[in-house]
Amino acid sequence: MIASLRTLAACTVATALTAATCLVSPSRAAAQAGPSAYHLFQTPEQMARTGRVPHRETGEVEYFGGSVFSNVKVVSVIWGPNVKSQTVADIGPFLAALVNSTFVDQLSIYDTDLTAVNGRAGTDQTIARGTYFGQVQITPKNQALTLSDKAIRKELAYQIGAGKLPANDLNTLYMMYFPQDITIKLGKAVSCKAFGAYHEAVSKTVTPSNTFYAVMPDCNAGFSYLTFASSHEFAEAVTDNIPTPGSHPKYPQAWNTADGYEIADLCENNAPGILTAGSNSYEVTQVYLNTTGACSTGSYTSP
Repeated sequence: MIASLRTLAACTVATALTAATCLVSPSRAAAQAGPSAYHLFQTPEQMARTGRVPHRETGEVEYFGGSVFSNVKVVSVIWGPNVKSQTVADIGPFLAALVNSTFVDQLSIYDTDLTAVNGRAGTDQTIARGTYFGQVQITPKNQALTLSDKAIRKELAYQIGAGKLPANDLNTLYMMYFPQDITIKLGKAVSCKAFGAYHEAVSKTVTPSNTFYAVMPDCNAGFSYLTFASSHEFAEAVTDNIPTPGSHPKYPQAWNTADGYEIADLCENNAPGILTAGSNSYEVTQVYLNTTGACSTGSYTSP
């Protein structure tokens, strides 16, 4: 859920994203439009019509009493045999680097050992580096080329129940990658036309049986776009793992602005950061930091 339209000028300073990619890829934007149950990435055209620009004030991101990931465990889920070969080969190493990096270290300012703005007691969690479980290519029971979020949830539950995926718990995040020929529909919103990715929780309650996941359709925008989108959803899932819709956040949300933006939403106009892991480097989102009242600007390393 990325909240502000990246301009073409910002695109041109990116180290790997070309201006052409920026023109054809979905906006890293998000907004509170579309089906009422979701925050969505939107296309540049849609974001231009909304005209919403986040504020940039110190301490703007507030805590609403919900849960975060203390030590996230990421599973990359490959939806069948037709996901792009580069995604299959490279998304795992990227996620393994991401969870064990200085990118995660900066998120510790969003621990939850405090009282929420609504007076609720915090969940008393400390955000620290996580682990990468590994990658699983599932054989979907649902072979449709058009999927609803309900169908994705049902498939996820089936694969977990069948023992094909590791069991869900309060720290597990399933990051799901799809073939280019699969369309995901959220009401009338269509992937890669109305949105580029999203993260969700099956239940809107803080319960050990909850399941947390992120959906990354293939919008044919290049691998750097995919790592940027993945890091965006990762950062927001870590700091707000039960998102709720709309511009008026409330429990069980965790860290949001008062008008419903998460920490990566505020930094869409910023050039990507670079995460370096050995000889590999990847583009990642920057995130808003309450401590500075601004977006992060660093490069990141793993381990």
